[in-house]
Amino acid sequence: MSKKLLSIVMVLTLVLLTACSGNTANTENDPKSAPEPEQSVNAEGEVDYAFGAYAEPVTIHTVRAEYSSAQFPEGDNMTNNVWTRAYKERFNIDVVTDWVTDEYDTKLNLAISSNQLPDVFHVNATQLQQLIEADMIMDLTEVLGTYGSDRLKGYMEADSASYESGKKDGKLYGIPQMHWGFIDQPDYIWIRNDWKEELGLSDPKTMDDIKTIALKFKEAYGGYGIAVDQSLDYLNLLAIGWGAHPDMWIPGNDGKLVYGSVQPEMKDALAAWAEWFKLGIIDPEFPIKDFSAMNSGIVSGKSGVQPYYQWWGYNPGVDTVTNQGKDAVFYPYLIPTVDGQVATQSVFFANGSYTVVNKKSKHPEAAIKLLNFYAYILDEGTEKETPETLSAMLDKDIAHVTGAFKIINPMTDYEQYERVSEALKSKDTSQFTTSGMWQKYNNSVEFMTNATPAATGDYLQQGSPKPAYGLAKSILDNNQYIKTAMWGAPPKELAKYGSTLDDILTEGFTKIIMGSESIDYFDTLVKNWHAAGGEEATAAVNAMYGQQ
Repeated sequence: MSKKLLSIVMVLTLVLLTACSGNTANTENDPKSAPEPEQSVNAEGEVDYAFGAYAEPVTIHTVRAEYSSAQFPEGDNMTNNVWTRAYKERFNIDVVTDWVTDEYDTKLNLAISSNQLPDVFHVNATQLQQLIEADMIMDLTEVLGTYGSDRLKGYMEADSASYESGKKDGKLYGIPQMHWGFIDQPDYIWIRNDWKEELGLSDPKTMDDIKTIALKFKEAYGGYGIAVDQSLDYLNLLAIGWGAHPDMWIPGNDGKLVYGSVQPEMKDALAAWAEWFKLGIIDPEFPIKDFSAMNSGIVSGKSGVQPYYQWWGYNPGVDTVTNQGKDAVFYPYLIPTVDGQVATQSVFFANGSYTVVNKKSKHPEAAIKLLNFYAYILDEGTEKETPETLSAMLDKDIAHVTGAFKIINPMTDYEQYERVSEALKSKDTSQFTTSGMWQKYNNSVEFMTNATPAATGDYLQQGSPKPAYGLAKSILDNNQYIKTAMWGAPPKELAKYGSTLDDILTEGFTKIIMGSESIDYFDTLVKNWHAAGGEEATAAVNAMYGQQ
């Protein structure tokens, strides 16, 4: 899981073929002049805009990314399943899927360039900006205002920054699919608990404490102290301990935006890591290890310290407990600074997709209705739907096959943690309102009772003596974080470099850590980065996201 947005998004050169019509969208009728199908009314005789069904069938076309982990019942698939049937039964909307692919961005880019677009689809931040500039998608401001449910609008209010990122010149073109919440973003230093207790070691309060723990583990149990991989993404999580914020765009001393990876604080972190490598407490083979190889060292007991995200308990936690036993769980600790303070965490732009509507579509409100429905099922379904219905729509990853009709409550994980943690103390589950709350609660109890490996993730996230979300909540509640300034698509001047600029730094940082270059090589790297495009990128980011 890399936070490097720039290695994911690439620039697409649009070829606007105005004479070429889309294969599904209506090219002759102006959607604003098309008659609106009659919709159902409530008990007061008012039109139910958010959830009302059409009196006459409405057909909308979409496209989908393959979701291989979904386990469909016999006869169902990505294009015909419990969700598509519910759209028809509850709204009289026929959703037709034109194609499904495991190379979604590539195929969508081709569809954009040839103007062969469906009615409703999801896009990344760069594609959104391109479609806006090409005048190919609809302004959804009034449509959302009229047809959006209170819950859906509440999501936009809960993360107004992501909502604003879907706008241009005050008009809403992309409805952000949102994310599970900022409580997912704080990072940790995970430490194997049985080793820590056997050696009588205290919780880490400084960076030197982390070094000491890693050395003690290496001496007592062999292997190496800290597990990281060749990307340096995981080692970089510790950089906040020196006040550095790699991969982020942050205000510099003069107020202008600078890239955190090339600031002086990063040099301090690299100097410490070079010392750690010389001491043998950073995996000596990290330059040739990918994510899986890094985690295999944890699972096999070669390492007891790992900088990682909140989901350690799912991977490699499940395999670690399976192979090493329940006492081998790692607990998370907040990353400290060199002088014993709690480090200021980095918060990145988390919204990965936007739901957009083809400007030629006749029924943009249908997309809003289906987003309302998804939010309703996820957040209100436990109270209003049968267990059988919820199971069919949510279990076995079926909830993730909805493509452009998926929306996430950005407060989900925060609210979930509050209620689950309280219920684990009081044993009162009466405040549970979602299936997710029940899942986290039941799995936490399952691990505490039976040490079932499959329940490790939810236990370490929610129910352990040191729950990851509990630590994250303290970070959020105390505003102990900063956000990257680039809240949305990168400017095209930056995106054109792809991962090239970061690759220069990763290669150079690796040489410094391993000792093949001195720490002063950092200054040369910074110059090389600026000359290779960093200077142009910095100017473009400031023009797009800096102080106006």
